[in-house]
Amino acid sequence: MKKILLAPFIVIALLMAIVIVRFTLDKMIDYDVSTDGVIVPKFSEVVLDFEQKLNNAESLPFAASAVIDVDNDGVEELFLGGGPNQGDIICEYKNGALQRLGADVLRKTTLTEATFGASVIDVDKNGYSDLIISRTNGVWLYLNDNGQFNGQKLDLPIPPDTSPLSVAISDINRDGHFDMFVAGYIKKELVEGENIFNKEGYGGSSVMVINNGDNTFTDITESSGLHYKHNTFMGVFVDVDNDGLEDLVVAHDTGQVRTWKNLGTMKFENMSNPNSSQYSYPMGIAVTDYQNNGLVDFFFSNVGSTPPAFLVKGDLRDDQVFNPKWIMFQNKGGFAFNDIAEQAKLADYEFSWGAIFEDFNLDGLDDLVVSENYMGLPAHKIPFLRLPGRFLVQTESGEFAATGQESGVVNTGYGISPITADFNNDGYPDLVHVNIAGHSKAFINKGGDAHYLKVQLPNTIESIAAKIVVTRSDGLVLRRDVVSGEGLNSDQSHVQIFGLGDALAVEVSVQYIDGKVETKTGNFMNTLILF
Repeated sequence: MKKILLAPFIVIALLMAIVIVRFTLDKMIDYDVSTDGVIVPKFSEVVLDFEQKLNNAESLPFAASAVIDVDNDGVEELFLGGGPNQGDIICEYKNGALQRLGADVLRKTTLTEATFGASVIDVDKNGYSDLIISRTNGVWLYLNDNGQFNGQKLDLPIPPDTSPLSVAISDINRDGHFDMFVAGYIKKELVEGENIFNKEGYGGSSVMVINNGDNTFTDITESSGLHYKHNTFMGVFVDVDNDGLEDLVVAHDTGQVRTWKNLGTMKFENMSNPNSSQYSYPMGIAVTDYQNNGLVDFFFSNVGSTPPAFLVKGDLRDDQVFNPKWIMFQNKGGFAFNDIAEQAKLADYEFSWGAIFEDFNLDGLDDLVVSENYMGLPAHKIPFLRLPGRFLVQTESGEFAATGQESGVVNTGYGISPITADFNNDGYPDLVHVNIAGHSKAFINKGGDAHYLKVQLPNTIESIAAKIVVTRSDGLVLRRDVVSGEGLNSDQSHVQIFGLGDALAVEVSVQYIDGKVETKTGNFMNTLILF
């Protein structure tokens, strides 16, 4: 009798499984983008010996990562955040792999909170990079004294219903001290659902704080115009309109991308953008100068085509426009943007988290890496249905070709953010896919014949939002903005790598956010320039 009663449910379960499989596989179709004339970079895969431990039932599904030169020797290391009741670690590149520098190197006491986000900057200006780390219960500052870290919890006005996910830093009032936009997400135990758009007052609260000069802080969230109670993944400070002021770009879960113009008086204005009239799940933020035209552009990850629309639209009304696609803002100047994701062959991909731009083949065009897979999606609990993580090489036409299989960059773990740095110091950027609830993967660039130029500014707050412009001998002009926090809950290498192809760099110019300009001329190739 029981078998007869259970039969219909078994049939229904099987049908649902078939639908999920068919839906997932049907959506995993790449754009047809030609890679003729493009050097497709190749990588060697190395699995890290650190297994991040996180249970989706007990913690928000995030993990910190950052690139940091711990001992100031010019060789960068990798910081990875632990899950609940697990220490953070730092890895160094050694013998062809990223190996632990030391277990529990940052925590001097037993902590139970997961580590969600990390930023790197030399706070006390002693020549050693420090760590700003967000955890379930607050934000911590770890000062680096000749490779030894000492931590203190910062006294910040974070509401009791909020967990700080990530920290964006800049010097808003130009006093030489780091200020912070702390992205807030509702605490795990208060989560009511993952597709709530319209419920008034639901979500975490982000805060904007100004450093008093002694690493205590004044809350200016209300007075700056940035108060908005809504779950928030991350923000980045960058000069959007080239007016010498760092603006703020923010990704809000179950909401919109917000682009805040800095008015110069510690006040910000919410400017309209292509996503302002839509509802999406913007998560990670990647920053680039897409067409090398001197204007900063942005990519935003989204839920994409993986989950059925009826599941992710949640409580949206019929009159509210839902956009699940990946988003690419092309900067037209004057704080105006076009969403060119479709034109760039980026719109119709899958569920994604963090994202970064980097020139992995050193041809002068930034490539895009996107982390994928979510432990909360039923389909992603099945290993063979998990997404590969996207590695996309930019072509001369401005389109992006998925070359993950050919490049040897496939990550079916629960990716939260890519991380990039030249860990082995060969001039070619390497890559790490940071995974939660599992082992992260490093992908070491096999290199090639192209030339490179590395540019390093002082790793102090004065360098954040600076513009680096490199003029090549073939006339191509490349620009990079020094951004803290690109990816998701992560901080990339602050050593900027410029692809020169077969050309040389004849001029390197840095415009700092305070207006100071430094320029160096010569014939530079395969070298590091320090400012």
